Amino acid sequence: MGTKSRAAVVSMMVNISLLITKIIVALLTGSIGLLAESAHSLLDLVASVLAYFGIKEAEKPGDDQHHFGHHKFENLSALLQALLLAGTGFIVMWGSYQKFMHPTQIQNSWVGIILMVITIPVAILTSRYLSRKAKESGGSQALEADSAHFTTDVLASIAVLLGLIGAHFGLIIADPIAALAVGIIMLYISIHIIVGAYKVFMDYGPDQKTMLEIKKIISADKRIKNHHSLKARLAGNNIFLEFHIMVNKNMTVKEAHEISHKIKDKLMQKIPEIKHCTIHIEPYSR
Repeated sequence: MGTKSRAAVVSMMVNISLLITKIIVALLTGSIGLLAESAHSLLDLVASVLAYFGIKEAEKPGDDQHHFGHHKFENLSALLQALLLAGTGFIVMWGSYQKFMHPTQIQNSWVGIILMVITIPVAILTSRYLSRKAKESGGSQALEADSAHFTTDVLASIAVLLGLIGAHFGLIIADPIAALAVGIIMLYISIHIIVGAYKVFMDYGPDQKTMLEIKKIISADKRIKNHHSLKARLAGNNIFLEFHIMVNKNMTVKEAHEISHKIKDKLMQKIPEIKHCTIHIEPYSR
């Protein structure tokens, strides 16, 4: 099992624990805020499962139907996670509205307060762990999306905690307000993830900083007179690259081939996200 897959499994285990605990406490207290958090944790669990299977599919090598590999399965996983997050956000906001119109007293609010105090550090640590593993693996979008879910869990748990504290002191309306905050946080994060997945599926190129670094590496070899038609696209956390280089027309095929290989090796060494690089060689006559 790879690093990314192990991280996804850890995420699933944490989410299962949080989900069971939050459902029990939500039933004990009758808090709409905690019920929203339970729905959020259920979504987080589904997201972790999607992240795991997305990563497993993305790790498969290319085949007759997928010549460039299965890398975009990670982006598909992230997109599905974001859509689930957005849908749950709307459901939570509707539940908040219903509770706002018909408020009820919270029971055993101190139990919910204790739960939130315990779960917030757990969510923070898990989010940081997933974010670190995403960076270590070259920017896994599936793990980044999973990390974002735990980030929303932290923010939402803080909102629920404040709502429970307010309800404990007689401010009943604080609970549906907390649930509303949870829903808004879900929608905000989901939009961010959807935009990221959309860019990959629409063959957006890497960020400007990466493109400048690529150009700098190519231009560093003085045997190249010029380069042009530089194209790059994203797939998962990988970069697919192609460009043309112009070399002296008197060079042998072997010499030109060696130059292209050295540039390719240097690009992949300096920018590990580059997984596929096609270099076209052209003669320069001036």
